Amino acid sequence: MQLVERNRWLAWWLLFFAVGCGQGLVPVEGTVLLDGRPLAGATLTIQRDAPSPEERSFRAETDEAGHYQLRTADGRSTGALPGEYRVYITSVKPPAAMNEFTKLPPDRVPPQWRDGSQSFTVPDGGASEANFTLSSSTRR
Repeated sequence: MQLVERNRWLAWWLLFFAVGCGQGLVPVEGTVLLDGRPLAGATLTIQRDAPSPEERSFRAETDEAGHYQLRTADGRSTGALPGEYRVYITSVKPPAAMNEFTKLPPDRVPPQWRDGSQSFTVPDGGASEANFTLSSSTRR
């Protein structure tokens, strides 16, 4: 029993150093366009099923030019782990004092980009042009 506990502890520390210290992360950046124009102020999240939260989700905010650079969920490191992900993009930011009565503005991002039905593969070497081109006229 003690050997199993020690191995579990060792596995967590190895995972912490491999992911928490930024090792294994590759750079991922690109541009988000909506109807051919930069989508400023959008939140881009890529997510996958993974054994630990550190490996599961990476996110970015787009600047005025629609450019983004993925970071770890805690924002401490730049990049993402290689692999297959679901993509979530939204242009609506919930207010800090949101409650059940708060009415949010409509999201300009088409539903198929908000619901995780789109996928993206982070290549082993990273990606400098991981661009997402959205069209508001696209129907599901």
